[in-house]
Amino acid sequence: MKRSEKVLLGVFAFLFLVIIGGGGLMYAFRNYMAIREENSSLRDRLADMNLAISQGAEWADRYGWLEENCPGFTSRQEASARLLEVITAEADKMGVAVGGKEFIEAERVLGPDGLPLEETLGYFDKATVKITLAGVKEQAFFAWLHALQQPASFLGVTRMQINPSGTSKTVNAEVEFTQFYREKAAPKVSKVN
Repeated sequence: MKRSEKVLLGVFAFLFLVIIGGGGLMYAFRNYMAIREENSSLRDRLADMNLAISQGAEWADRYGWLEENCPGFTSRQEASARLLEVITAEADKMGVAVGGKEFIEAERVLGPDGLPLEETLGYFDKATVKITLAGVKEQAFFAWLHALQQPASFLGVTRMQINPSGTSKTVNAEVEFTQFYREKAAPKVSKVN
């Protein structure tokens, strides 16, 4: 082998080692960083789990309160009817004249299988009614809203639009009330022998 061939062979071997060695180092560095990132995420997850375990009794109490107080209806129609009944009864007490009433159908995002997506269902079922009011006194209107929105009733205003009517502190309003509930099974009717 000539001297020039030996030099070229040495240069080729050096370049080969640099390229392969550099690639190997980059591969090792990427794996090291991935392992560090995974360790970090596992450490965070462990901290979250420890926090959840330490708060377990508190969340169990909250769940118990929820089971006791959350209203249960057999269907959305029953919940909507009850919601409208509560709204109109309170409006009659406060002297608020309810105009238009419209039941709002809950929007459900369907998946490729035609069933509602889990993340859109939520923990509670809900029934919504839109109420239209015209020429209602401000004080009676806000007293009515305050009387309806109590935490234990799981009822709240989810959308509201108020416009002054221009005469003696009266307003025109459109209010959507939502009743959150948990759907319970309808009682089974059995045949008596």
